[in-house]
Amino acid sequence: MFRINDVIQFNSKGYELVGFLGNGGMGQVFLIEEQNTSNQFAMKTLTNFLPDDENYRSLINEWEKAQEIDHENVIRYLGFNNISDTNHAPYIIMDLANDGTLQDFLNRQTELLKEHTCLRIFYQIVDGMEAINSVLIHRDIKPDNIFIDNGVLKIADFGLAKVVQEITRSKTFKGWGTAPYTAPEAFRSEKNTIQMDMYSIGHVFFQIAGLRHAFGNQTDWEKAHLTTIAPALNSINSNISPKVASIISKLIEKKPKDRYQNWDEVRKDLLASANNVGNNKEYVNILLQKKLYQDLKDKEDLTKKQIEADKIQRRRDVLNYQFEQAIKRPLVELVDQLNATLRSDEEVKLNQTSNEGDFSLRLPYNGKEVSIWFKEINESDFSEHSKKSMWGESFKSIIKPSLRGKRIMAWGAVEASNGKGLNILLVETEEDEYGDWYILENSDSGLSSNRSKRETPFAFKRQELRKEIHNVGVMHIYNIRDKPLNSVSLIEFITQNF
Repeated sequence: MFRINDVIQFNSKGYELVGFLGNGGMGQVFLIEEQNTSNQFAMKTLTNFLPDDENYRSLINEWEKAQEIDHENVIRYLGFNNISDTNHAPYIIMDLANDGTLQDFLNRQTELLKEHTCLRIFYQIVDGMEAINSVLIHRDIKPDNIFIDNGVLKIADFGLAKVVQEITRSKTFKGWGTAPYTAPEAFRSEKNTIQMDMYSIGHVFFQIAGLRHAFGNQTDWEKAHLTTIAPALNSINSNISPKVASIISKLIEKKPKDRYQNWDEVRKDLLASANNVGNNKEYVNILLQKKLYQDLKDKEDLTKKQIEADKIQRRRDVLNYQFEQAIKRPLVELVDQLNATLRSDEEVKLNQTSNEGDFSLRLPYNGKEVSIWFKEINESDFSEHSKKSMWGESFKSIIKPSLRGKRIMAWGAVEASNGKGLNILLVETEEDEYGDWYILENSDSGLSSNRSKRETPFAFKRQELRKEIHNVGVMHIYNIRDKPLNSVSLIEFITQNF
């Protein structure tokens, strides 16, 4: 552990720890002074590490690469010591910035910045990022990691984001960034690219000009980065032109391929934004604004479609899982045990098909067959009823299939070739998204002279189910009894009807 007034030897020079600058995600930061001179530097320690850990070795490798970067807009790394002992942790020595961080600067602002001020800041950050990305990916861009020294912006902590104490790894910090600035693909653990850094910089630029995060305050940053569309920056800060707003919008595109390919493209577009001069400037801005808003609307529409598609896919994944666990798995076990006792030429095969929320099983044996169908509820299963309001006006009411007040997620039937059958229902619950299974045992009640003459119990076809589901447990021409489904009762019914 380091303490104030400790002296370290580095590159044949002595440095005294003269001040404490703060705690970082990886350790502590000290102000150090070269002995016999007034030269001051910053020293960052790595307090939580395992020397043989792969992430630690990766960090050391990146520290070595980081020393190759020499640029006015990048904090210079003088070197590091990775040899730990019982008293000291590994540390890195870097240039000292005297004027705080970009976040400190933004916190002091009482009004929105003018565009020319924002551009001066943007250009410096672009230049610094270009130098960093020529060697490595930063992965933890945020205003707190951009320092100011005598008016010059300097990017720091590049190559340091990969290692963090294991217990702190979460969706807030996984070792590849800070949640409000993390690219969508990082949440999917995709390959590190400069487009990840571009996305983070886009959010930093938005914050510089808008004095707020592009997505506002969030409780679920992963969801925000994956689905939320940021407003046009010039709708937040009227000092910003549509052209600059569109550049930042492109930087924070959801898909890496839709962002810029290199920093020179960003620089050229920022420089071009200053070329909107002359008599037609107002009309050019109008046209740019229309395109910007149309692009944002297209993104919002696409995101809504993607969100809906993801919901549909997730629902179908749940249905598939439930069908596999509750229906198919018991039958597979039955078939496997049966085949273990049969001759090879008598092998029984369980046939399955599935397609977009529809599932079916067919089990033939001894010249007979049991088939199972199971379908996701959709709009074709809704019923429409005409009603009148208290003022006598007619209106139509849509009723969705439900069982005792709970929405039915999917339904189907187990049907034997002898005509007997059961209906199966997957009904939503408040506890989780998986639902509970029920069966319907249906028979004639004797209340109608027009007897169906079907074997008992029988299964309703899908068209019948749409109508009869509302008659469960009521006096009707059919006795429709619902009860929880379990694998034993399912297998018992199937074996009794072969």
